[in-house]
Amino acid sequence: MPAALILILMVLWRDAIDIALVLVFVGYAAAILLLMRPGADALRLAPFEGAAPAYRAIIFTAAALCLSAMVDTFVFLDLASAHSERALMMISVGNLAVLVILAIAAAAASRSRPPAETMETAPRPEASEDKETIATIDALMDARKLYRDANLNLDRLARKAGIPARQISAAINRAMDKNVSQYVNDYRIGEACRLLSGTDKSVTEVMFEVGFQTKSNFNREFRRVTDMTPVAWRQRKG
Repeated sequence: MPAALILILMVLWRDAIDIALVLVFVGYAAAILLLMRPGADALRLAPFEGAAPAYRAIIFTAAALCLSAMVDTFVFLDLASAHSERALMMISVGNLAVLVILAIAAAAASRSRPPAETMETAPRPEASEDKETIATIDALMDARKLYRDANLNLDRLARKAGIPARQISAAINRAMDKNVSQYVNDYRIGEACRLLSGTDKSVTEVMFEVGFQTKSNFNREFRRVTDMTPVAWRQRKG
């Protein structure tokens, strides 16, 4: 629709194209932020291992869109003033700022601290309902070891538990103050600790067995849970 709007404006009203582009950028940024309100749990089809980095990347995308809208607005106003003295400088500064945002996004993706989560806006159910939901998921994790599935995501977990995804996300968020990705990774790290302490399997073998696919995510989540690296854990417990 935005592309069609711009094409129509190119034919009928060229002067409005700059304003339309700004509104498109702002509209997309607002839509992204609205969809991401539940935090990483909004990415229901993303595997839990990659949900947090993807969430951060999407938030920085919204920030980049807002920055582009501001730069375009400034350039439009500068050109409309007939001076056009600062347009080139603003474009250069805007491009530099985008590079800074990309650098921050890359750094944030490697941090161990999880993104801040926003509480669900649905009415608060009874605490017993949350406990019942979590007990069902706990039993499923213990009995079937679902966390070992590297491709496990919120929708798949909901189907296997027979509980709506939103209910699972809300219960874990409220009762445990974490998102579902962190909840699942807690199980993965728990088993990893047991394997590192009780077997001679290599760190890489343990990583794959418990459901991780990359060392960076494994090490990050291991540090989040234990404040140690997998190697340090094995040496300490050995």
